[in-house]
Amino acid sequence: MKSAERILYVGEFTGFAGGIERYAWQTARLLRAAGMCVDYLGTEPARDETLFRTGFRKVLSSSVPADGNYGLVVLHKLCSLPLLRRLRAMYGEKLVFLAHDHDLYCMRHHYYTPFGRRNCSRAFALPRCMLCALLSKPSNWKRSASESARLLSELRGHPAVVISSFMRDNLLRNGFAPEQVRVIPPAAEDAVPHGPFMPDGKLRLLFLGQLIRGKGCGLLLEAAAKLDIPFLLTVAGDGADRARLERQCARLGLTEKVRFAGWQPAPEKLFAQTDLLVFPSRWQEPFGLSGLEAQAHGIPAVAFRIGGVGEWLEDGVTGMSVAGMDVAGFAEAIECFARNPELLKTMGAHSYHNAVHKFTPERFVAAVRSLMEELQ
Repeated sequence: MKSAERILYVGEFTGFAGGIERYAWQTARLLRAAGMCVDYLGTEPARDETLFRTGFRKVLSSSVPADGNYGLVVLHKLCSLPLLRRLRAMYGEKLVFLAHDHDLYCMRHHYYTPFGRRNCSRAFALPRCMLCALLSKPSNWKRSASESARLLSELRGHPAVVISSFMRDNLLRNGFAPEQVRVIPPAAEDAVPHGPFMPDGKLRLLFLGQLIRGKGCGLLLEAAAKLDIPFLLTVAGDGADRARLERQCARLGLTEKVRFAGWQPAPEKLFAQTDLLVFPSRWQEPFGLSGLEAQAHGIPAVAFRIGGVGEWLEDGVTGMSVAGMDVAGFAEAIECFARNPELLKTMGAHSYHNAVHKFTPERFVAAVRSLMEELQ
């Protein structure tokens, strides 16, 4: 196979640690189905490595391939400076940085301040960002201030890909030139129209994501405690906050209404049993892949209006968006669907249409091919 049809993904984990790995796995399958070869280089083990490997021709876990015969190398997760420089020496302009998160310009990587944990919108700058990082636990640091500055400086010299216009704006704010940054939204795959909503009169809610503070599941439980409707909430995911969230659930008297389902390697199975996706992220989501996955199954969403969420959720059309951290407003939006089941059907149909027409696999593959042609 010609190098122009060969792609190397470079990440951190060789299994599913979070949304980055799921995105890599999904897009690799799409590109391989289009006739391309996609390999993956990672170093850290994670869950369901056997399933993860099915997305790629091969998964490498030791060193950068010596032959260098790739037409595109995609850096999915920031690496050490030595590895970055080795990749640059081998692949030059064929190396592309894909900004999935805020790690490049936030030492704490959450992109919100320790004071009240307000979301940040500033560019990386020293000493300000270092002072902010010093107010958090050192274990929260992704790298030192000097290494952060050097990584940002060196990556500005490479093409960058983002999955939302929101992330493009963040890179431009941090010194990337407009012509360097290309927006390639993800693709919706395996689209399936939704069946009947609320078949037993109970609203079936789904939270799909990591159980960490930034994903907002704690806020969701607060909102659930305010609901005056029959409902069942499935929390699909795992993470460091699971035990705390289970205690919060018990304290709020929600044990009979909330099911912690753990990590789901095939969340598609849950969508057939879901009426409404709840997306309560409190951090600035770069996109929100689970929202698009739900739309591909004809499921509307209630979400906080934050980050890149608005690029798949159109308020009043494919769901309802609520001002960030407004727990009461979030609960009211959920109840609105329960009291007006026709909204589920109408917005579910719009969601499905949005996924299958705006986020097509063909459009994604064509965008990647166009990028590769430009880099030749």
